[in-house]
Amino acid sequence: MKKKLSLLFLLLAIVTKAQIINIPDANFKAKLLSSSPANTVAKNLSGNYFAIDANGDGEIQQTEAEQVKYLDIFSSNIYSLIGIISFINLQYLSCSSNLLSSLDVHGLINLQFLDCTGNQLTLLNVQGLTNLLYLYCPYNQLTSLNAQGLTNLQFLDCEGNQLTSLNVQSTNLVELLCNDNQLTSLNIQGLTNLQLLGCHSNQLTSLNLQGITNLQVLFGMGNQLTSLNVQGCINLLKLYCNGNQLTSLNVQGLTNLVELYCDENQINSLNTQGCIALKYLGCHNNQLTSLNVEGCIALQNLWCMNNQLSSLFLKNGSGEIVDFNNNPSLQYVCADDSQIPAIQSSLASQGLTNVNINTYCSFVPGGSYNTITGLVRFDENNNGCDTNDEIFEHMKLKISDGTTGETFVKNNGKYDFYTQAGNFTVTAEPENPALFTVTPATFSTSFPNNNNNIFTQDLCVTKNGNANDLEVVIAPLTNAVPGFDAKYKVMWRNKGNTILSGNVTFTFNASKMDFVSSALPSAVSGNQITFNFTNLKPYANTASEVTFNIHPPTHPTNPANAGDQLNFVASLGVVPGDINPADNTFNYQQTVINSFDPNDIVCLQGNTIPAVMIGNYLHYVVNFENLGTAPATNIVVEMDINPADFDISSLQLQNASHQVYTKVTGNKAEFMMKSANLGSGGHGNILLKMKSKGTLNPGDQLMNKANIYFDYNFPIKTNDAITNIAGVLKVEENLNTTSTEVYPNPTKGEVNINAESEIKAVEVYDNAGRIIQKQIGINARKTTLTIRNENTGVFYLKIVTDKGSMVKKVIKN
Repeated sequence: MKKKLSLLFLLLAIVTKAQIINIPDANFKAKLLSSSPANTVAKNLSGNYFAIDANGDGEIQQTEAEQVKYLDIFSSNIYSLIGIISFINLQYLSCSSNLLSSLDVHGLINLQFLDCTGNQLTLLNVQGLTNLLYLYCPYNQLTSLNAQGLTNLQFLDCEGNQLTSLNVQSTNLVELLCNDNQLTSLNIQGLTNLQLLGCHSNQLTSLNLQGITNLQVLFGMGNQLTSLNVQGCINLLKLYCNGNQLTSLNVQGLTNLVELYCDENQINSLNTQGCIALKYLGCHNNQLTSLNVEGCIALQNLWCMNNQLSSLFLKNGSGEIVDFNNNPSLQYVCADDSQIPAIQSSLASQGLTNVNINTYCSFVPGGSYNTITGLVRFDENNNGCDTNDEIFEHMKLKISDGTTGETFVKNNGKYDFYTQAGNFTVTAEPENPALFTVTPATFSTSFPNNNNNIFTQDLCVTKNGNANDLEVVIAPLTNAVPGFDAKYKVMWRNKGNTILSGNVTFTFNASKMDFVSSALPSAVSGNQITFNFTNLKPYANTASEVTFNIHPPTHPTNPANAGDQLNFVASLGVVPGDINPADNTFNYQQTVINSFDPNDIVCLQGNTIPAVMIGNYLHYVVNFENLGTAPATNIVVEMDINPADFDISSLQLQNASHQVYTKVTGNKAEFMMKSANLGSGGHGNILLKMKSKGTLNPGDQLMNKANIYFDYNFPIKTNDAITNIAGVLKVEENLNTTSTEVYPNPTKGEVNINAESEIKAVEVYDNAGRIIQKQIGINARKTTLTIRNENTGVFYLKIVTDKGSMVKKVIKN
């Protein structure tokens, strides 16, 4: 019996000894034995902190190890984790910041979290850990890592090792950090759930992101990438690819991208179109020659210094902070109005004096904006506007939101105002307001935000009674140079509310020039060209370009020389009941010169006007020619109008060579011709009129000039069109001009005057304002005077009746 008991005790001792786990590393064993409910070393299967050495024998038995689910033994000077394989129920293991050179956890099939950061590992065996979700092994000395078979892995951090290759096949992987290794290739194909990829500071020459559509963050800087295709990464938020060898980068359409840093490459092409969420863009130290961030409406900071930029497009409405230092080749910057002062200051501090800066890379506000738009039609039959009614072009519209602006209806009948958030009132202002009713005459709308809202309000114009009112204008399109062709525009316009037909006679100096051609059909007889027109709608205009060849100085009989005066007269045929017959005739006098100036502005009333013209319309033509070698896509004519000289509210656009969008803000008028596509050597023009200020006096001088922009080039500055006010004639008219008739006009000498009231006196002034004839004591409703002995030109009649006074312009041929 005693022998049997001894044998039993012996067997029990052997079994007990066999259950003790061999843990040769003393620090590891000490850490395990230190576990207790009072610290965070270990948790049991119930998730509570506890003492692993349950029996207090100073050893760890297998049964005790099997109770451990969580083990945190970081920074414990542990050299070896031999024995860890016995913790078969372990789900969480943190052994970071120790002295481990190898780690084998391949049998811990329940492990979900492993952190072995900051050791000296050269070997890590995680084979078969199909439940592993998190693997953190950065800052070790691993030269290889076999992550195959980790089918449920979601987070892998292996940065700061010596890996030359890495193959990860877990389709559940969400984050992969393999920065600071020696990777020459990286296969992430099939990682369709990947959201964060950090692979910076390796030796990667390529990176295939095809199919990685859920990627949100990519840190790929400090590699040797020569190309990077992120077009499929539609959810990308942050892209860092700086410090590579990229020559181009296309992030077009990545609408979620917030941060992009692609500096320190060799990029010469960067496409950010559609990156509406982009806030931070660093593309400095590249080889960009042009950069366009107009679509980046949320941009806050842009670093593009140290490139080779010649053009920079910043107009996006965001007012971003820009650093564009050290771009000595910069020639053009397009920016928001609010940015221009800061950019000008930066240019000045860099000594860049030859940089053109404006907002004309587009004709709408940068970024998000709202639009007030509509179509304007003329209801000829007074039965309501519909698609069968004609458009009503060139009518002025005014917008107000505390400040005012103006535009004109375009040739296609459409108008547009571009606004931000606010309350807006739009008012129609036809040139002859008494002749028309516009429905609605005024309307209001509100925008609570500037989220590209559109408000559409069509306008319907009807006539009040029947009133004829035609005008005609002559505008020179080129200079008159001996021996060369000269071009002129003859424009007639219906300002009344009836449909009119008739003819225009254009008289020229046949002794100094020869007729060459006319854009519209015409009849030429001697020194006169006649144009016929039919069914000219209200507010419509027609123009014909007429070409003459100016006689050379060597002409045998009638040479033309510099300083000669060429006289032109355009006259409308009899317009019954025209309410403003004074503008049925237009006289223009041009001086022959010896040089061309294809980009100029001309006051059609000449260099001198009499004081009688104070407060009346002056006509201007701005001519432009594309002197470049390529077609000009967009053209802008910009005029800063002196409010002391002109009433800018009276400005009327009369004719243009191209479809034009007009914007009047304050004292600036901008005439924008989008998609003009003016070929090399092509010509164009803007014809307008506006009234001089009624407060001007004889001896005053009026001046207008224009800047002409062809695409992104420096503006061409025109000449100064200076007009002097001569003489002493200044009349406050208090008679209705339609109550007094002066005819024939033009005349060859005799002038008849018929008035509704008794005529007391008539004074005749020449174009310089000098009185050349006077009749007093007439005391009749009719009188006749002669200017037969005067030279051809413009004369002004001051007519005094018993009801008041007025001035009439007369042209002598």
